[in-house]
Amino acid sequence: METTIRTVKKVYDSNGRVSPAAARAQPAGNLLSLDRAITLLSAVANSHDGLRLTDAATVASLSPSTAHRILSALVQHRLLRLPEGTRKYVPGAELYRLGLAAARHFSLVDLARPSLLALAERTQDTISLSIIDGREALCLDRVVGSYPIKTMALEVGERRPLGVGAGSLALLAALPTAEREQVVKDDKARIARYPNFTAAALGRWAGDAARRGYAHSPERVLAGMSAVGVAIRDTDGRPIGSISLSGIAPRVRGERLREIIGILQHECAQVAKAAAVLRLA
Repeated sequence: METTIRTVKKVYDSNGRVSPAAARAQPAGNLLSLDRAITLLSAVANSHDGLRLTDAATVASLSPSTAHRILSALVQHRLLRLPEGTRKYVPGAELYRLGLAAARHFSLVDLARPSLLALAERTQDTISLSIIDGREALCLDRVVGSYPIKTMALEVGERRPLGVGAGSLALLAALPTAEREQVVKDDKARIARYPNFTAAALGRWAGDAARRGYAHSPERVLAGMSAVGVAIRDTDGRPIGSISLSGIAPRVRGERLREIIGILQHECAQVAKAAAVLRLA
């Protein structure tokens, strides 16, 4: 099992995303072992007071011997514990630490929700919150304004390559220059799947957005719809999220565009302050 875990680390990058080339190079059995480990980990984590070996094996449809090998490896990596005097596996310290790391992102929904509601009420357009997840932007929340013509291009839970869409572009632009350029270079094949997008164009747009402090996407993703996004930054200046507004193109240009940029920047600054206080608490 130790060999499997070391191999899996090669398949997954530091952001937890599977490298397609690496995945193709690995035997299917290694990914199957990973799938089984995740199934067992989830089963134990979702149990009320832990799981015995036989129960865990049943939940994961594994033989007791296979389940025992995987559970032992998870205990070794402190993702699970087998407390002395009990035969039940329970979540471990490392799983708790990883959960706290994930909560840093998802607590952003609660922090940003008032700003999303205020922006939607003031502008009447659609407001979205996104974060970086690997090499993608993940939409965590959305509030639809009252304007009669709705723009619903981005759904909660939807992922896009970094740079595709205003909120996604704002996240990409907020990365350090070298990191930003590497993302565009590595992901140019996926970027090119979107009409109007090339790696060269995205590199220019990201550079412009970095200099301006906001990202503008005028009808790049969908005809007739434009959007603008601003990054939420932590105390080190790195993006922890972005807030974007989307609307029909005539509503996101000229003087109104400048007004939108100002209020987005203000609300993102407020969320960033709240996030900084939360981390210091």
